[in-house]
Amino acid sequence: MAKITHRLSVFCALLFAAIPVCTAQVPSQHDQLRISVWAEIDAFPGLFGDEENYEQLQQNQSVSAQPQDGTALTKTDLFATAIARTKQLAPFLLNGMINGWTFDYTPKDNLRGVTEYFELTAIREFDESYNPITYHDPEAVDGKLFSWAYCDRTMVQQLDYERWNSITNPKVHGTGQGPVYAGMEGIRQAVAEAAKNAIHEYWRRKIKNKPKEIWGKLLLVGEPRIYISEGRYTVDLDFFMQTDKIVEYTQY
Repeated sequence: MAKITHRLSVFCALLFAAIPVCTAQVPSQHDQLRISVWAEIDAFPGLFGDEENYEQLQQNQSVSAQPQDGTALTKTDLFATAIARTKQLAPFLLNGMINGWTFDYTPKDNLRGVTEYFELTAIREFDESYNPITYHDPEAVDGKLFSWAYCDRTMVQQLDYERWNSITNPKVHGTGQGPVYAGMEGIRQAVAEAAKNAIHEYWRRKIKNKPKEIWGKLLLVGEPRIYISEGRYTVDLDFFMQTDKIVEYTQY
């Protein structure tokens, strides 16, 4: 098993282009970001026990990851798929740490018959021409491809981070889950749920009466933690929160 793991690690190193070896001390999040990212090597993670989604998974699978002759995926194809997933995940998380998200949250209210609504939207799209990402130390372990993603903030983004990291913006914490079979969309769902739970828990302690709607912004901070629990992606995240507006019910 050790020999297989070693071969896979060497193979991944060849697939990641121009990855330098990093031994220098990692700066704070003020100027450089470093996060651990991973992706399943399995082409269809979470398929077993979820066969009803098989056809949808086949349709959603990237054509580039499928051999043209219709044969089964080779090790090369599987690693290419894992690398492609990693290069989806890293910009998504780093965008949350650099630009952040806006949110619109309507808490559920059974007494008023109000259903819960939550929307999380990127403040701006991630632009690798401003924030190039480098990937370091790829390693294949237990069916997953692990690596470190590095990204520098621009001077303007450093000033923006200083504004976020102020006493007026509380730090909130939330966890969330999403289906593994949904791939990257499952992680997006998990992050959105973690954001909603973080906002809910913070304002639940601050406001006596449940608000009608809350608008604001979130900036992802710290090390994003993503793992699989009982067939679901689980994320454990910290955010700085800026609340722009709270609308309260005028009648009870």
